[in-house]
Amino acid sequence: MTLRKWKSMTPGAWACNLALYGIGVGIMPMGVVLTINAHLGAGGYDALNFALAERLRINTSLGIYATAVLVVILTAFIRKGYPRLETFISSFFLGIFTDMWKTALAPVQGTGLAASLLIMAAGVVVVAFAVACYIISVFPTNPTDDLVVALHERGIRLGTAKVSLDAVCVILAVLLGGEIGIGTIVCTFGLGPVIDMFHRRIRGKLYGWLGNGKVV
Repeated sequence: MTLRKWKSMTPGAWACNLALYGIGVGIMPMGVVLTINAHLGAGGYDALNFALAERLRINTSLGIYATAVLVVILTAFIRKGYPRLETFISSFFLGIFTDMWKTALAPVQGTGLAASLLIMAAGVVVVAFAVACYIISVFPTNPTDDLVVALHERGIRLGTAKVSLDAVCVILAVLLGGEIGIGTIVCTFGLGPVIDMFHRRIRGKLYGWLGNGKVV
């Protein structure tokens, strides 16, 4: 977003952007941890981060930062521009919140099929809602979601871009020995459409409410 557009936003638009960003960054790691704790297989990117962290014996947050560097470079190549280093801001907070939610939700585990399915469903909904919230805001998305946005700017639907990225991450996670299962399939092919649904609904309501003080 240009400086001119930043200055043209109303106080209401600013408040909405900040709220959307805070909600997205704060609760997305919660959804990620829930999908991991369901023990049905995590989403591709999340499985990759957790597998990388376990393989290197480092905190999950450091695994997130490592993959973020590679994704920022790839996104810059797709946009044919400079790397958007500001996306690391989101990665920094997401890493912190991931470690926090991992500790807080440690007692929440899928010990049976019914519990696992419920936890997985909750995780998918939370992640989809969170991603939809903060990619709408003017604040930086994290590198992976910025990559999805970059693909969307090339004419690819958000859901399709998300599924494609997750599919690549699944392959890499398998190579690293990540936790892959039926939940991985659910996240890979189900998360994108749910993000699309939340994205359209949230954006439509905000445009109607803010009028000229558009969110973006």
